[in-house]
Amino acid sequence: MRTGFLRRSLRNGGGSLDAVLLAVGAIALLALAGWGLWQLAPPPPPKRVVMTTGAKDGAYHAFAQRYRDELAEFGVTLELRPSGGAAENLDRLRTGADGVEVGLVQGGLARRESDAGLVTLGSLFYEPVWLFYRGKTALDRIAELRGQRIAIGAKGSGTHALGTAIGTANGLHEPPTAIVEVGGLAAADKLIAGEVDAALFVSAIEGAAVQKLLAAPGVRLMNMRRADAYVRQLPYLHKLTLHEGVVDLKRGIPPHDVTMVALSANLVAREHLHPVAIELLLAAARRVHGGPTLLHAANVFPAPKDSDLPLSSDADRFYKERPSLLRRLLPFWVAVWVERTLFIALPLIALAIPVIAYLPKVYDWRVRSRLNRWYAELARIERDAAQPGVDLEQQQSRLAAVDRELHDLQVPKAYLGDLYTLREHAQYVRRSLERAGTAPAA
Repeated sequence: MRTGFLRRSLRNGGGSLDAVLLAVGAIALLALAGWGLWQLAPPPPPKRVVMTTGAKDGAYHAFAQRYRDELAEFGVTLELRPSGGAAENLDRLRTGADGVEVGLVQGGLARRESDAGLVTLGSLFYEPVWLFYRGKTALDRIAELRGQRIAIGAKGSGTHALGTAIGTANGLHEPPTAIVEVGGLAAADKLIAGEVDAALFVSAIEGAAVQKLLAAPGVRLMNMRRADAYVRQLPYLHKLTLHEGVVDLKRGIPPHDVTMVALSANLVAREHLHPVAIELLLAAARRVHGGPTLLHAANVFPAPKDSDLPLSSDADRFYKERPSLLRRLLPFWVAVWVERTLFIALPLIALAIPVIAYLPKVYDWRVRSRLNRWYAELARIERDAAQPGVDLEQQQSRLAAVDRELHDLQVPKAYLGDLYTLREHAQYVRRSLERAGTAPAA
């Protein structure tokens, strides 16, 4: 391989145009490859993510505030958009309203068939169905609330959607039962004040309304005797047990084991949410929800329990793989940018090495092809001159034209020997023609 061929070619003039064209072509090829890799590389990590949460006094919003604090440590702003509840969150995610990219959605609301473009990042915690009621008599069937005033959550909330489904299944949508569309702390206050007879909530145990009603005098929590039937009919429900005294041992809350059904609260995102944002959100969720609670042991959440929507491929990697070596050794943002740079640089280097290695060979072929063209012409002249009755003057004229071309032909110094050898061979053909012209006729 000839090294430094471009520099020598430009200095000596011969073949300089070929050298320049080859160099420009190689640079253009690598630039095109670099541009293609840039397009394929993940976009730069976002500094801002918009999340739809829930009512400001609800558990969804409280958890989202904790995620916001976690992401702030990595320089990412999590903007929170309070809403009427899980149903409104899902509507916002479907349309991308207000720039929403991710949100908390109650299990059972989304549908794989109708919510294309949305993915789940996993389930975060159980949301038990709490049915509180007033009265001295213990109830264990929802149907026993017929004819009473029941709060089933604010319209647009996940509680309202589930309350409507359960109420309809138990015949509570017919008079004289009165359905009251109010939820959260407002529903809890109405129940304590006796303005409603029962109130249904879908909430984490930490929810303000649940905590208030668990300790409220005269208010009971219904034991779901037919929990297995609900789980069979509504597969997104889970059966749980709230054990006696687990909320408050001193006061004995609850006073006995309570069988409950629960949904899972899921982190749902638009499918184009950046992989780094997904990783940060799930890491925050693991720190917030990974510990034990009154309802489950440690390390149960977050987890891919939600089957309503397809699991994000980036979330799947989060659950299955350890962080990369770079993530473990370097600060987070340094590792992210190094990974992105390597994504572009490594394939580009892999392409550049053979391109640079073969460039001298291509250049050598280009120069020698010019010399070989004249060798071919000399061979034709010699072959034609050997034919009987040939016009030797015409062949000598052809050879003279070749001589002129070879006199003006310029090649790099490295090929001067080849050029002089070509000229020697032209002289040899000339001598052959002269001998043929002086030879006696047969």
